[in-house]
Amino acid sequence: MPRLNLSAEQFRLQQNGKIFSIVDLSPHGMALRVLEENDLLAFPVGAHVEGIVNLNREKYPVQARVRHVGPELVGFEFENLTESVSSALNRFLDPSVLGTELKPIPSNENSLWYHGPSGTDVYLWRGVDGSYKRIAIVVLASFIQWDETSGISTGQIESSFEPSEVRGVVRFETLLLKPDAAIDSRKLAIAKTLLQSSQLPQDLKAWCVRQLKPSN
Repeated sequence: MPRLNLSAEQFRLQQNGKIFSIVDLSPHGMALRVLEENDLLAFPVGAHVEGIVNLNREKYPVQARVRHVGPELVGFEFENLTESVSSALNRFLDPSVLGTELKPIPSNENSLWYHGPSGTDVYLWRGVDGSYKRIAIVVLASFIQWDETSGISTGQIESSFEPSEVRGVVRFETLLLKPDAAIDSRKLAIAKTLLQSSQLPQDLKAWCVRQLKPSN
């Protein structure tokens, strides 16, 4: 999947004051882009870290545990979040808020890409006849997909932590999709709220929402 190389959300490590871009953020954890090999030494799996998350110029103290380490990404699970920080994260990550922040990103003529904060992305692909054949939504560490052939699927999403290919400000990452055993109605509701609050063209927005309605 294409993903933007730059992020407005940042994490400052208390240990040495270094600042890292937050690639993905959810109420339960985050993934950081760590580009210097020496910086990875500060994040062994299982390590406890503390620092400041910067969201929309507001700063929030957090504690986290390192869960995954790759050549470029480090994944963390939050621990001991205060009620005020947890509430702030939930407000920032409200799908209706994330939807308003979606912006179109230049892509090829057969696809559309809208990007928002905290690793939120909406992708649409056209077929040779010009009609849309597939929708993929990445939000809050989840995916919601519709395909003309296979229909709707939902699940959890994780980075493979493999090296990524960089083209300008875009990275092409391998994302691991872990499907739910059954379609998760909560994830569908999140996707619909995200789309309905977005600035996508009204007819396209309505079409996408219709495709995410499970058949009886």
